[in-house]
Amino acid sequence: MQYLNPPMYLIRWNQDTLNNVHPIFRKRCKRDGFDIEEMWLAEIDLEPGAGEPLEIEQPTTIVPKPLDMHDQDDRIRSVFGLTSDDPLPESHDESLREYYKFLAGNLSFPFEAKYSFEPRTLESKTCAITVLGLVDPVNFPGDDHGILCKARRDNDAIEVPLTKVEVNSGNANQRLIEDYSCWVVNSWW
Repeated sequence: MQYLNPPMYLIRWNQDTLNNVHPIFRKRCKRDGFDIEEMWLAEIDLEPGAGEPLEIEQPTTIVPKPLDMHDQDDRIRSVFGLTSDDPLPESHDESLREYYKFLAGNLSFPFEAKYSFEPRTLESKTCAITVLGLVDPVNFPGDDHGILCKARRDNDAIEVPLTKVEVNSGNANQRLIEDYSCWVVNSWW
């Protein structure tokens, strides 16, 4: 007999079941916002049990879905060699160095951009700059600026945080810098 609207039951897994859940399923539940300890099942999906522990079938191969290069988070994951199941890493010295290597190998210099800064409290200023390259990240500053770039404003050589650089529309570097900026700024919060 097929139900059009079968009754639903809240199932709470016992500790033995939870101990046997494969780590990838835990990771996917966390990633997708599911509760690992309970789930709703339709009556037609339930079978009577004898009260003995059942063996949980463990996956033999786990293949995450392919990265989608139209998705910003997936583009950032690709920088770090992660899969779609992996969370984005936090911004710290090691991950910044890894992102630096990626950008150094993929950005085309020089390029025109805008740089926004606050010369005084509650005052914002934007100026045109030419970005010449990235500052070597031997020691990243501990002041949350992330990767710095070398630039020229008028005739002055300056170093500015890459997160403050706005690349002109249509420039091939635009997406790379927007992805980096989104990752580093969001990991600060």
